[in-house]
Amino acid sequence: MSAKRINLAAAASAQPPATPVALSFLELANAYTARNFAAGLGPRLRKWIDYLGERPAWEVTARDIEAGRDAMLAAGYKVATVNRDLSSLGQVYIWAAKQRMTPAGFIRPTLGIRRDAEPVRRVEITPDTYARLLDGARGHRDRRFGLFVRLLVETGARKGELYGRHWHELDTERLQITVPTTKNGRPRVLFFSATTAALIERLRPKGAAAERLVFEGHVPCQPKSYRRAWTLLCNDVGVPGLHMHDLRHGAAARMLRSGVTLAVAAQVLGHDPAVLAKRYGHLETATLQRAAQQAWGAAA
Repeated sequence: MSAKRINLAAAASAQPPATPVALSFLELANAYTARNFAAGLGPRLRKWIDYLGERPAWEVTARDIEAGRDAMLAAGYKVATVNRDLSSLGQVYIWAAKQRMTPAGFIRPTLGIRRDAEPVRRVEITPDTYARLLDGARGHRDRRFGLFVRLLVETGARKGELYGRHWHELDTERLQITVPTTKNGRPRVLFFSATTAALIERLRPKGAAAERLVFEGHVPCQPKSYRRAWTLLCNDVGVPGLHMHDLRHGAAARMLRSGVTLAVAAQVLGHDPAVLAKRYGHLETATLQRAAQQAWGAAA
């Protein structure tokens, strides 16, 4: 069967033109944060909202972004933090373009701005450290904090992915959570243990509250921040300076050491395979070497 012919020129000219939406940077950032809640970029964008505020979103220039970057570096922010801010700003403008909100021919101001090289952060978390973290988190007065830490450890999720979850999304029969939208714009499934499932059922509220955010704070529909609780926990159990995100790296390392390939680990974590390879490629290489050595023995 032949493909249907189309008069592409006529069809294209009949398409309604994209109409740019007049927004301040404040309005654009707030719209992105609300529509991409799971990405968890709200806190990261706050300083930029304070800086760019009511400036028209489409008039923000690369020089404006560079000035903000340079100011952060001069104030002592780590290169990694600055680079992630630039990536977050880029995500906001990429989203706006996909929504056809930008003017024709608009080029996002973050495009082409250099990212300074940053050292690769590799953190070794021992089984004993995991045990202390999980035991210590259970001692917090908010029992949901214990669940939050367990999910960070077991799922390798970004904290924003957990903050955005509702109780009905925690499936204790299948032992999984479906995250509709992640930082990379793709849905993925988080997996947890039967022990965590039992804790979820003990904490799960009844009635209308079952539709609320799992980690909802005092403000309705807004998550509670466990930043201070996490810092105190890490200090108490002897690992000061450990980041929540380090548990995500730890999940990647555990999978690769167990023999999982980079491709599978990246899919489980919703990670960029290239970034994972840069950080943990040496672990997969070690696994492949062991497999090759075992094959030599079988052939002998």
